[in-house]
Amino acid sequence: MNSIKEAIFSFPEQLEIVKHGLLSQEAILKEVAKLYADAIMDGGVIYVYANGHSRISVEEVSIRMGALTGFHGIIQVGLTSFTDVVGSNGIRVNQGIERYEGISANILDEYDIGPKDVMAVITATGTTPAAVDMAIEFNKRYPNNPIVGIASKVQSIESATKHSSNKNLIHVIKEASKGIFIDNAMPYGDLSVTVNGQTDTYQVCPLSSIGALSVVQSLNELTIRELDRRNYQHHVLRNMHISNTADNYNEWLQDQRKRYARAMYNPNKLVPQKE
Repeated sequence: MNSIKEAIFSFPEQLEIVKHGLLSQEAILKEVAKLYADAIMDGGVIYVYANGHSRISVEEVSIRMGALTGFHGIIQVGLTSFTDVVGSNGIRVNQGIERYEGISANILDEYDIGPKDVMAVITATGTTPAAVDMAIEFNKRYPNNPIVGIASKVQSIESATKHSSNKNLIHVIKEASKGIFIDNAMPYGDLSVTVNGQTDTYQVCPLSSIGALSVVQSLNELTIRELDRRNYQHHVLRNMHISNTADNYNEWLQDQRKRYARAMYNPNKLVPQKE
């Protein structure tokens, strides 16, 4: 008979960290939701950039049941595709691209930014050079537009910088005239559970993705509440699996097309400050 007592299953308890992190930032989240509402009511978009695993937060907010129109994901394949794990699309290749500075300028050249558009940059640690580079480049080009950073506050503050600017995401956001930083509640190092086993000590269960998803969905709720408070009826994608929602689906896509078209060609675009 195995005399070793079965270990306690502890990961669900770690979710309290995310819950507490969200509730403690209620005022900040509501402030961001107002900026999102401003962009939506102006016919514009909220650009949501991420690299690495953080891409799932972009998918969650831009094309998902319950999604509002007006969120435009910025997902660059080389920065987000590593599911092959090894080989030409493996993780080491992806991490190499993440360290390359300058891609963000090429990406932003593809968009016409409007006066009320918002940029949200999502990264687990707040230290990834590609994400920091995007925040720096957007803030340089459009200093009067809001920029939101979603990352680990503790790791952004305590970790050594990797970008040539000697800044992490939190530093860039704090320097921006309209910058707002949201903590994803990730602990330093991300891994939330330590298993002291017989064969070794194992650290598992990262919280960063769950934290970021919780942030973007909290903003989703707060934004539609803010729009409704302003008496503005908006397109929200209904659950297409439980009833016939073709009418809603088509209207939702049509509004997205209008907004995405404006993102590509906006007669009232701002002139970027590139120098």
